[in-house]
Amino acid sequence: MTETFQGRNIAGRSDAESVAIQVLNFIVADVDRTIQFLNLTGLQPETIRASATSSHFLLGVLEYVAKDDELLKAIDQELKIRPATILLAIVHLSPEPEVKPSDKKADASPQLPRRNLFH
Repeated sequence: MTETFQGRNIAGRSDAESVAIQVLNFIVADVDRTIQFLNLTGLQPETIRASATSSHFLLGVLEYVAKDDELLKAIDQELKIRPATILLAIVHLSPEPEVKPSDKKADASPQLPRRNLFH
């Protein structure tokens, strides 16, 4: 099943950022949620707006929400953003894993010397 946000598919980073911004707005609209969020993240109220321009911060917002079942339920009920949509947005905002070039010398198993048994 394809997850949607505002009637369209979550297709990439910009859709995922839109989800995260809606979720952040939901959090800061409630004083208790805002205080809990600030206490956990260590942010100050005046730094939230500047931080919201960072996709890493938005990823952190979604990860924060994904760990709180009650908050997920409230977002689902009030914003109609399903938990699966939030998880998909996390996938789109997560950085690609770094792929290290393999060292062929380290990967190759050492060759044992061969002896000719027929001499």
